[in-house]
Amino acid sequence: MRMRAPLLLVGLLGMGSATLPLQGAGVAFLAPLATADFPLVSVDAPRANPPEGLFLDLPVDRALVKAAEQRRVVLIDFYTTWCGPCKLLDSTTWRDEKVIALLKQESIPLKINAEKEAALSRKYAINAYPTILLLRPDGSVLDRMVGYQKPELFLGSFQSALKGLTALDRARKAVADAGQDDLKGQVNARQNLARVLMQQGRDEDALKEFLWLYDDGMKRNPSSRGVRNSFLLSDWARLGRDYPPALEALRQHRNAAQRQFLVSPEDASLALDLTSLNHALKEDQATLGIFDQLPPDSPGRKMLGPSVWDLLMAQKRYADALQVRSPGDLLGEIARQESMLPKDPTVRKIFQARWLELAASGLEALVAVGRPEEAKPLMKKALTIDPSAGTRRLLEAHLQRSGHPVPLDSLE
Repeated sequence: MRMRAPLLLVGLLGMGSATLPLQGAGVAFLAPLATADFPLVSVDAPRANPPEGLFLDLPVDRALVKAAEQRRVVLIDFYTTWCGPCKLLDSTTWRDEKVIALLKQESIPLKINAEKEAALSRKYAINAYPTILLLRPDGSVLDRMVGYQKPELFLGSFQSALKGLTALDRARKAVADAGQDDLKGQVNARQNLARVLMQQGRDEDALKEFLWLYDDGMKRNPSSRGVRNSFLLSDWARLGRDYPPALEALRQHRNAAQRQFLVSPEDASLALDLTSLNHALKEDQATLGIFDQLPPDSPGRKMLGPSVWDLLMAQKRYADALQVRSPGDLLGEIARQESMLPKDPTVRKIFQARWLELAASGLEALVAVGRPEEAKPLMKKALTIDPSAGTRRLLEAHLQRSGHPVPLDSLE
């Protein structure tokens, strides 16, 4: 059976170039795993390496021989140097006394940099981190655990795998244990089941779960609204890359959302559904097409504004951009995001780049349409976020792009 490693996305305040309304974006500061496109994570635990000697310095083939001799499994922790959840695994789970004892008793533990061992990573379909593989001595996969595992979760999963209960078995049991009356529990369990099914190439079953989550479960569960339009759609789109019916279902949902939005353009939830679906399909330009269909005074243009801002700026459609995002809107958006972020400097530094770009692009638009006085608060905010020479260069570049450059000092 074909196996597929998952692609789970961090629920950012803004998704790529299509920044979604903050209230619907589903903020998640500690991602369960990381990918090359989404390495962001907030790690509040102290950084530490696993105990010296826990992981053996052996090639996989020799580890498999050793496992056969000692009647054990080979455990491989696939990591990358930039993966935050991997560091968290190092500083917590791999330092837990019960975990250490279990690894030494039942496994030949290896720790492998997935980017350095690219061929091995491809062989075992590793593209999200950390991925923990349990291999039988013949090299076949006994089980896989994707994402950060707390010590107690890892212990339970490892011991279940040794008894023959796979990740899919555990996922199905979690759904059964949640019970029909526990909607939140059902949503969480079935989202995990969908991901496990996708990882194992059970495409039709995975799609059924995604459809239930999107059309029913997450719609009825208020705490899942942000996840519904971020993590869930990202997983669904990932499934669609290899399974055409999933892609077709995603497009059908987008088309339905588009029809509904054109009837009720003042509905913020419909706007969020439409922009999120287009983003998952990598068709943000289609959102701009809907924007252009609407009359200039339509409330729908304001609803779509955050999602088309970057596209409008790229085309130098400054008047349209400022119609949907005033200087006050930009400042307010930055302030709200600042207030919601944790104090972790790693997280804030990554988001600061987006805030600086928002402030600088707003400055560009205002100067281009002859409103430089209104740009002063944005420039002040940018320099408050980061007063470095790099910020000043960014602001000057946007002033040049406006076609009406003014000295930066004149705006201070």
